[in-house]
Amino acid sequence: LCHRYGFLGKKFKDTFGHVGGSTLGGLVGLKKPINHGVPYTLTEEFTSVYRMHQLLPDSIHLRNINVTPGLNKSPPLLEEVPMPDLIGHKGEKTLSQIGFTRQFVSMGHQACGALELCNYPSWLQDLVAQDVDGKDRPDHVDLAALEVYRDRERKVARYNQFRRNLLLIPISKWEDLTEDKEAIEVLKEVYGDDVEELDLMVGLMAEKKIKGFAISETSFIVFLLMASRRLEADRFFTSDFNEEAYTKKGFEWVNTTESLKDVLNRHYPEISKKWINSTSAFSVWDSPPNAPNPIPLYLRFPS
Repeated sequence: LCHRYGFLGKKFKDTFGHVGGSTLGGLVGLKKPINHGVPYTLTEEFTSVYRMHQLLPDSIHLRNINVTPGLNKSPPLLEEVPMPDLIGHKGEKTLSQIGFTRQFVSMGHQACGALELCNYPSWLQDLVAQDVDGKDRPDHVDLAALEVYRDRERKVARYNQFRRNLLLIPISKWEDLTEDKEAIEVLKEVYGDDVEELDLMVGLMAEKKIKGFAISETSFIVFLLMASRRLEADRFFTSDFNEEAYTKKGFEWVNTTESLKDVLNRHYPEISKKWINSTSAFSVWDSPPNAPNPIPLYLRFPS
């Protein structure tokens, strides 16, 4: 929100418009795009830190939405559906039988996986892809291996050099990366004592997390930079951020939508009202709502 509204905040911006450049008035609503010398683009580094398939579960916990919600608006568990049944040709049929509402509510009440080592979904390591004509390809895909290979092929820096490029301190031994003794043994088995050989994705998953963050410090630095620049460089958030480009109703939606929950409230109010107990739709939906806090997020001290 600080990116969007600046330190003056939303109320000031709604009343007086964009004032004082990106720091005070936020990135959205600048008079013209800022490209930092290159056309609007996303870097290979951003692609690399966005490799987050560990978030995906091995199965969907399908919920019963035909009964009265339980405590904290939680629907009872109906069955577990393995992810391979939900992708490809089989997935098209299965998802149509489940239906949008049940699928969405079920996903909302299930936590995602942790971005850690040894948590890559097994079904993505033996993936059956389809050709454009819809036929199964004979060669299965090991997406975990493919992601490591893609970073190497595209000459994305390995973990230590990646951190140096971001002006972060590199590791000199495996214990600098993680306190997990089992993980250290595996890293030594794969890379020996040469920490410079550590692949970026492996390092990001092994890296100690900052308190309160699900992603690593290294990833966060890239996310922070790209989150800013993709707004600065996009004409639809700068020179064309107006009713002419969006239509009057569309512009109203953009300016009054703060979260995914707002989108659900607008398009699927029955889902939001009946099944979401949490403040954020990105939380597990039966989580308790946050207590009101008048202090803007960017001015709060970490707990």
